[in-house]
Amino acid sequence: MRHHYRANVQDSFFRTAELLKLLALFQSHGIKAIPFKGPVLAASAYRDFSLRQFSDLDIFVEKRHIFEAGRLLLSHGYQSGSEEGDELEHDSDHEEVAFLGPQFYVFVKPERQIRVDLQWRITESYFAFSLDREGLWERLVPVAFAGKTVLTFAPKDMLLILCVHGSKHRWERLKWICDVAELLRVSKEEIDWGEIQQEASRQGVERMFGLGLFLAHEFLGTNLPKEIFKKVLADGATKSVAQQVRKRLFAQTKDPPGDAKKVIFYLRTKDRWQDRLQFSFCYLSQWLRVMVTPTSIEREVLPLPDPFFFLYYFFRPLRLTVKHGWIALTRIYKGSDSAK
Repeated sequence: MRHHYRANVQDSFFRTAELLKLLALFQSHGIKAIPFKGPVLAASAYRDFSLRQFSDLDIFVEKRHIFEAGRLLLSHGYQSGSEEGDELEHDSDHEEVAFLGPQFYVFVKPERQIRVDLQWRITESYFAFSLDREGLWERLVPVAFAGKTVLTFAPKDMLLILCVHGSKHRWERLKWICDVAELLRVSKEEIDWGEIQQEASRQGVERMFGLGLFLAHEFLGTNLPKEIFKKVLADGATKSVAQQVRKRLFAQTKDPPGDAKKVIFYLRTKDRWQDRLQFSFCYLSQWLRVMVTPTSIEREVLPLPDPFFFLYYFFRPLRLTVKHGWIALTRIYKGSDSAK
């Protein structure tokens, strides 16, 4: 335990130093970058770097700066860690971001084991969760850590973000529940509960919000305002989904990879039937768009003259089918070998 504690402290300070370098880099190029989660959440909610493990550095920038910020990372030793990130190396058309619409671009520095998630929206578009962006920037609050002061999301916004983020990942890590509990521990008195409930309702994430609060109460004994707790308890679906989270968290075996169970979970956390319908439509649209929209990889694998560009819309789904089919077959083969 002592060894792991010390290793985590060293790793936390190492990644924090890298984050401060990146923020200074972006600032020097006129890019407003907002760090959240990671070391900033450790400092603001836990009040101690050593009490929270983190591996990624999450940085939020305005959509219009996503290409410039990505190229700065590439020019400072980072590599693209996703197909979408590859676009930043080759394309100058900023409208590509709006068309492809990835939630974030991944960059890695393999030799130092650092990953940066450069984000311009909180969740994928099919979640239909997008906090008022102008208000989001206006409500930023200062956080002091590692001898510096940086701006990050206000506790009200951060609490909603954490609850939606946890639901997005089906609360697969106890750490995410602990994040909610710790943020409430230090910020409960300054949160306007009426305002945050109104925002959650407006965004259609009231059940996700309630689920995060309920899990923090059930797992970690977090005290909630009576009226809030009463409202959460009145929603039978929230308690049912929480039981599902509990079973999966402490299960001996993990769920097999696949989107089916995730989609069902997402639908159960939606408040209204129209939200479920919208989610289903947006999710399918996003999936189809990703499947057919050509990237630089298709152009590198199969160079075609401009008049034949339309063929990429057929070639991409074929390439992805072969790629993921091979991965699935490999997993099946390895599973049969281990069974023997």
